[in-house]
Amino acid sequence: MTTKMKTVPDGWHSVTPFLCVTDAARAVEFYRKVFGATELERMAEPDGKVNHAVLKIGDSIVRISDDSSKHAAEWVAKGWSRSPQSLGGTPVHFYVYVEDSDAVFKRAIAAGAKVMEPVVDKEWGDRVGSLTDPFGHIWNVATHKRDVSLEDVKKLRADRS
Repeated sequence: MTTKMKTVPDGWHSVTPFLCVTDAARAVEFYRKVFGATELERMAEPDGKVNHAVLKIGDSIVRISDDSSKHAAEWVAKGWSRSPQSLGGTPVHFYVYVEDSDAVFKRAIAAGAKVMEPVVDKEWGDRVGSLTDPFGHIWNVATHKRDVSLEDVKKLRADRS
């Protein structure tokens, strides 16, 4: 009897971000220091560029590659993959839940990230701050503090208007 192959590998989710960065080896170290990422896999090219690496941040998988690796160059040529620096910024934001958003935010700033919005309590119940990492990606670092109904959030926003 044959078993059916899983369509999503164990430990992965249906949607997995794949970040293209300048200097992926340095980015892997940044994500390790700031988010506690665990490197699960790395394929390096002979010149040391990261063809791709697989990181686990919390319960999520993130793939990453150098924008100048041989592999990424093929994607760039096809218009599939660009680093934020090559675009003049990123159209994508990551919302990451952590145990202590204040502590993670401080680690990110110490490791070279830039503050976009400081950590504050939001009406939807999260304590969150926004930053740009040294590679141009935007991260919203959040800790869920309380449950708030959608109706209450709408009321709070309407009251502010």
